[in-house]
Amino acid sequence: MLAKDFIMKEIPVLKSFDTGEYALVLMDDFKLRHLPLVNGNIYQCLISEKDLLAMSDPVCKIGTPVLFAPSIQENASIYEALALFSRFQLSILPVVNEEGEYIGCLTCEKIIEKLAELCHAEEAGSVLILELLPQDYSLTDIARLVESNRAHILSLLSYVEKITGRLHVMIKVDLEDASPIVRSFERFNYKVLYVYMEKGMIDDLLQQRMMELVHYMNI
Repeated sequence: MLAKDFIMKEIPVLKSFDTGEYALVLMDDFKLRHLPLVNGNIYQCLISEKDLLAMSDPVCKIGTPVLFAPSIQENASIYEALALFSRFQLSILPVVNEEGEYIGCLTCEKIIEKLAELCHAEEAGSVLILELLPQDYSLTDIARLVESNRAHILSLLSYVEKITGRLHVMIKVDLEDASPIVRSFERFNYKVLYVYMEKGMIDDLLQQRMMELVHYMNI
């Protein structure tokens, strides 16, 4: 998915002759903390609410303060867009073509909406979080264990825990009762940190584990 797939053109732009007061009204109307400033069709910079509030006289013209001009090209990936949103804490990200012409912008809200769709956040299922050493990570092995229980991976995300250096892998599967998958992972020495399922299913899983523990202690 590319930046051009999420472009919003209804977000207004600012011109150098606009006043700070006018820009603040637009930001309030559209619930944004940034707006792009353009000269003709050329993107100049990103004006922030903080910049406008710092103006000595808000009825003065904005001018052309080319101080902060993050942008992304229309054929850039969504990952690049996410990196810029996170790095600069943006509410919008201007999209430009190779000539620097302003095309539209991405909004943080739209990106989150698309991420929820990509992660199948609204679909029924279960979420498991595994912990393992980075060198032990194998998507093939993880998928095989999930699919051996007649389930499918809907989404998979991973990150390295900074303190321990271990890899955390978050998997969403299309089974509402993931207890068979949990047992499969544990049988192959995967550490299952968390399991998110329907409340009753979690209770059933905990009860089963307690029974297994009691049985082990009685041996």
